[in-house]
Amino acid sequence: MTQSPAPRIDLPTFAVQAALDALTDTIAIVDGDGVIVAVNTAWTNFMLDNGGVPDTCSVGANYLSACDNAQGVCSDEGPPVAQGLRDVLSGQRASFTLEYPCHSPTEQRWYRVQIRPFASGAHRYATVLHENVTRDRLAEIRSEDLDAEVAQGVRQQTAGLRHENSELDAFIGAVSHDLRAPVRHLSGFLTVLRRTAATRLNDSDRRLLDVLDASTTRLDHMINELLGLSRASQTALRIGPVNLAQVVLRAWANMTPETQGRQVEWIAGDLPVVQGDPELLRLAFENLLSNALKYTAGRETARVEVGAREEDDSWVVFVQDDGVGFDPRYTHRLFGPFQRLHHEKDFQGVGLGLVNVKRIIERHGGEVWAESHPGDGATFFLRFPKPGKAQGL
Repeated sequence: MTQSPAPRIDLPTFAVQAALDALTDTIAIVDGDGVIVAVNTAWTNFMLDNGGVPDTCSVGANYLSACDNAQGVCSDEGPPVAQGLRDVLSGQRASFTLEYPCHSPTEQRWYRVQIRPFASGAHRYATVLHENVTRDRLAEIRSEDLDAEVAQGVRQQTAGLRHENSELDAFIGAVSHDLRAPVRHLSGFLTVLRRTAATRLNDSDRRLLDVLDASTTRLDHMINELLGLSRASQTALRIGPVNLAQVVLRAWANMTPETQGRQVEWIAGDLPVVQGDPELLRLAFENLLSNALKYTAGRETARVEVGAREEDDSWVVFVQDDGVGFDPRYTHRLFGPFQRLHHEKDFQGVGLGLVNVKRIIERHGGEVWAESHPGDGATFFLRFPKPGKAQGL
């Protein structure tokens, strides 16, 4: 015996709106063209609190256009959400879900957007729901970090590392979202000024604009480095067996733009399999190899070598170059944020690459150090504990 379908209930518009407003999660309904046809109070408050305006987030606005042209603290997730909504409305996807950070200068926040389709007669619609998952995300990060750290026996390092992280992370959150847009605007306005005032600028004016351009570029690089540091610090570790030879080869392949037009002797020795996160380890080696290429720039033929040696309870991997080196008296400054041992006019950089390396390796239960003499190249060492040999296991 077949079960008859549930009877259709037609509710008046005000009742539907009251039901939507009773929900604490933000929700909107969009039609097949992406135009918002209904929102609840939570949606309006969320959008206004995060830089939205009624013209782009209220009923009648096109949510696809708003996402494509998003600005503000959560703007990076706009384009992928727009594409997900298009796929759902066109029937290419059954649903779309994306978890994204939406940090403010005073707190860390994560949201999960969920898009699901429904039909009314011949018309196709979708619900767009933004759910605050900050509590779950923070709990997940803490749990996964703790599991990885206990497994690798780095309890004693954790307290100091987290104290350092807490100070930097507060700064990173503010910089990444508060400075990114102004820096882009400044760069754009400088370009417009050069074009519109080209006939009125003298040589002195152009030099001043060059200085402003260089400073804007440096600030943009610094923000990107800080975002990379944030990812290295906050990303949950995905621990598993990692073939370092494959990781290093991938990192070296990504150095192709930096090796164009140069003679580089590349030597890769046998490398071990370690327990770690392949993506974070690739980032660490990219920083080290980029440094090696930077500081060998004056060599007619540069030499970069990666190798390893086995010790009782660990593997020691090294990255060695024949560049300008550094004064060993200042080795302790190498891995501090914004610390530089060379003048910026000789070697550009903001002093965060090695901080990234240090954080990544320490999160893997290892350690990092360096040896050098001026003019005699530099060698960076990474120690990885063998499985089951880390302290506490």
